[in-house]
Amino acid sequence: MLEIYDVSIAAPPQDPGAGRPLLPPPGEPDPKPPIRGIAWRLLLGCLIVVLASAGGTAVFILEQVHTVVQDLRVNEPLKVDRTALVPDYYGGPETLLLVGDDWRPATRFYTHAVPHLANEMLLVRVDPSKPYISMMSIPRELWVTITEPNGATYTNRLNSAYTWGLTTLLRTIKQITGLSVNHVIATTFGKFENAIDDLGCVYSTIDERYYHNNANGGDQYQNVDLQPGYQCLGGSEAEQFVSYRHTDTSQIRDARDQAFLLDLKKQYGPELAGNVGKFEQIFGQSVQTDPGLDSSTEILNLADLLISAAGLRVRQVPFLASPLPNGDLTASPAQTQQSVHDLLSGGQPPPTKQTAAIARKVGRRRVIASLPLTPTLASNVTAEKAAGAGIPFTPEFPRVQDLAGSAGFSVAPQCTLQVQACVRDYLIHAPGGKAYPIYVEVFANGQLGQFYDVQGTTWIDAPLFANPNQTLRAGKRTYDLYYDGPRLQMVAWREYGAVYWVRNTLTNSLDAGELLAIAEQTVPIDAPRGAGSAARAPAPVILKGVPVPGRIVPAVKTPPLQTAGWVAALAALVLAPLLTIMILRQRRLSREVGMQLQTNLAVVTRLRAAVAASADVPTALASGRAGAATKQDSGTAPREAQSSSVVRGS
Repeated sequence: MLEIYDVSIAAPPQDPGAGRPLLPPPGEPDPKPPIRGIAWRLLLGCLIVVLASAGGTAVFILEQVHTVVQDLRVNEPLKVDRTALVPDYYGGPETLLLVGDDWRPATRFYTHAVPHLANEMLLVRVDPSKPYISMMSIPRELWVTITEPNGATYTNRLNSAYTWGLTTLLRTIKQITGLSVNHVIATTFGKFENAIDDLGCVYSTIDERYYHNNANGGDQYQNVDLQPGYQCLGGSEAEQFVSYRHTDTSQIRDARDQAFLLDLKKQYGPELAGNVGKFEQIFGQSVQTDPGLDSSTEILNLADLLISAAGLRVRQVPFLASPLPNGDLTASPAQTQQSVHDLLSGGQPPPTKQTAAIARKVGRRRVIASLPLTPTLASNVTAEKAAGAGIPFTPEFPRVQDLAGSAGFSVAPQCTLQVQACVRDYLIHAPGGKAYPIYVEVFANGQLGQFYDVQGTTWIDAPLFANPNQTLRAGKRTYDLYYDGPRLQMVAWREYGAVYWVRNTLTNSLDAGELLAIAEQTVPIDAPRGAGSAARAPAPVILKGVPVPGRIVPAVKTPPLQTAGWVAALAALVLAPLLTIMILRQRRLSREVGMQLQTNLAVVTRLRAAVAASADVPTALASGRAGAATKQDSGTAPREAQSSSVVRGS
């Protein structure tokens, strides 16, 4: 007997979310990589590198500051009331006072020791927000009212205030200028001389012939014997140059000191980063400082300020004063106020456009005739030809000279003991020891102590020619122009395998037009020498107006502390590869975990579907029995049910 049961399996109900990505069940982990965790780890790793760099830099800087403090303690600190100095603050401008102490022991020419007098009082204003570092010397011969420590007052030269001590000098300077000083650095001539010898030498320009010998009788003052021209000055020569105080004015003396300091900075500034220890020791042995620079905090403040201003040029600010009948100076309140304003204001940039406009005119005969120039005297031409015979390259001499100086000072064919305006040829040795021929011709400006120079040498890359402020293409020449603030200081050009230049007086008394005209009219006095020289005619070169390029910015030298930071950062970079490897491994592990989670999710989804299907089987069986009973009653069955009937035998 056969029993037929209808076991039709109904299709599962349609999922309204079919076709959408399956979502993980609540409570299960997100299969995507933990991006937030990676970000935190990356941030932590970067923080480690930054802290390592900063820590290494800080340790180096603090150690360097400690070394500076130790070097400065070689000499006793200056005795000064701290209320006479203004505390500095981090990132702020500072005013420094450099004092040259004129103390000297008794000698055969000085029957009494020279007391402590301020032979030089140089204010240096460093303000990174201004385009220049400014220097201004307060004349030692300036007559002022000085208040003694006991309250008594008297009128005398400013330098005598130093005899009562540094505190009295600082308060006197504050009284007449209104300026407050942050730090003081003082040295004597003997220590200064030793410092230059320790450095080696300084390439600088001696503007004229300096000579005095006490053994010859007459006035008794310091012996001096200096030849004119660009040369390398040792300690003795440098000391004679900056300490000379005769046959000129106070302003020229101050300009002489500042010019030498600028040459010192220009030559040794680029070497500072690689020789920090050497310069620290020399500086510490050569100077005395106020007690404030025994503090690591104030040294750090000053060091940060100097680093910020490392790329700034230095300009000389004259102190405005009027002469007295005895040769000393006096300054009105208006003059002093103007001088202080010029020091603090930061000065003006080089007037390159104005100079270009002058260059367009200076070659015209009518303009040249209006300048204070005169054709070179016949006696001077004779002296130039005599001197040029011994120069091994093409010498060039000016066809014009300053009108005021031509009458009082004629040029001598060679420099003697007494002559000031002369022609000299000599050798200059480069740092490597190689000797180059060089010559100088000295011209008087007509004013007391004012001399300008025309020079030439085959040492074309000497330190003097580094970083010109402006370059002009004029005619067949290219001129490099060098400024001291708004004043044109030097004009240089290259031809015939040599470099030639005209240098202004110490106070830059020649204006731009006069200096450019002298440079234009400086040509070979005879036929040019050497290969290819015949192609160039010795006719004067006429300046023509040309577009002026932008100011040539000097290469910024890396400050020592910044270099130290880079060195410390190298150590931190060792951690960077390790950190990178850790981050990459973490990212790979996160990707693998994510892929595994997605695989597991797919498996779980399939299992859920199977479980759901199996749960529907009993319901389908019950429906089949009900259908069979109906078939027996009616005798009919749908075709769909027949196709899915189950036959059982008994």
